[in-house]
Amino acid sequence: FSSIISPFIYLFAFGYGLGSRVEVAGGYLPFLAGGIIGITVMINAFQQTATSVSVGKMYYHIFQNLVLSPIRDFEVIFGIIGAGMLRGIFFGGLIFIMAWLVFGAVSLHLSLLAGAVFGSFCFAALGVIVGLLVRQPDDVAFVNNFIIMPMTFFGGSFFPVDSLPEALRVLVMIFPIGALNRLMRSPVWDESMLTASLVLVLLGLVFFWVSVLFYRRYSE
Repeated sequence: FSSIISPFIYLFAFGYGLGSRVEVAGGYLPFLAGGIIGITVMINAFQQTATSVSVGKMYYHIFQNLVLSPIRDFEVIFGIIGAGMLRGIFFGGLIFIMAWLVFGAVSLHLSLLAGAVFGSFCFAALGVIVGLLVRQPDDVAFVNNFIIMPMTFFGGSFFPVDSLPEALRVLVMIFPIGALNRLMRSPVWDESMLTASLVLVLLGLVFFWVSVLFYRRYSE
């Protein structure tokens, strides 16, 4: 319940407070709802994974047992990422249901499903890297402030990126949240949606590979 309070407040405050002032094709409330769902997928897939990995490493010392177990490296990492994906998809689904029932602002389509799956995979894999790198679980907040927070507010979640300066628009194109938002908002599957999906999948695979490398070198 607590995980949907903030997204609900964002939808209500920004949707009704700025809805009449922001001109977006299709209406600002559906535009905002797609962005809020994308943010929810990103935060829950990343933060929960990074926190659980760091806590498990620092306090429960479960990774030393995993390293010594006969489970293969990529299977361990895939299992952790899979758990993060489930969190991201589950909470993103809750926000989708809320936006659909309360605001009538979203509809279910293939691009949205692809965004939930590929986006949660990408950010959960990034969460594993961060969780293995940080020295204290509180250090995850440092990453949130300098990586996740800028993506939240400059990744096109709350307003169209067309209004940003040219330099920031180029930077936004690098952010995976930009690709995720495009998937969340497009009701049709076209070439641009395929490109956005490939961006998230390729980034996720890179993060997955780096996670496996860090895991292989893990030592307490």
